[in-house]
Amino acid sequence: MAQNDNEQPKLRGPPPGATAPPDHVKKPQIYEIFPSPKTEGQADGAVAEGQKSSSQPTITDGLQSIKPNDFLSVHKIPCARQGLMTGIGAGAAVGMGRYIVGGRIPKAANWAFGAFFLGSIVQWEYCRAQRANERVAMARIVEVIDKKQAEKKSQAEEAARLKREAEEKAKQEAAATKKSWFKFW
Repeated sequence: MAQNDNEQPKLRGPPPGATAPPDHVKKPQIYEIFPSPKTEGQADGAVAEGQKSSSQPTITDGLQSIKPNDFLSVHKIPCARQGLMTGIGAGAAVGMGRYIVGGRIPKAANWAFGAFFLGSIVQWEYCRAQRANERVAMARIVEVIDKKQAEKKSQAEEAARLKREAEEKAKQEAAATKKSWFKFW
């Protein structure tokens, strides 16, 4: 979903369910909403000929969106490698085990595919859950660190203010007690 260069993204606040930013954060992050892709000459509310007016994508839309380059970049998807490797191992082990126990090759292949599919999905979901938990923990750590930095900064500012006040008071006292070097009689 590419965005036109001449069109500004729409800005909105934090996603639903997000907590308010901490007190020390002056400017919270703003998220972008990217516009839906439009064909040339299509108005905002217009529907191109041959397209359905429903907002739900169809299976053919999904299949048309797959590009050959997508298969070359599967390794870049988080958790894909772990899921596929676990599935391959599970499929090989279950298929070989089924064949050794006495199953015929087609039946062992079916068991191997089922184990591959199940092992891949289970590992994928487990990895995604771990990443989500890690993301929550990292957000909490960043929040705590930001709060501590804000506290240290405010303490340093307070110490600097007290030091300036003490220096000014000392200068005033020194000026009041200082005697002139000459004497008028």
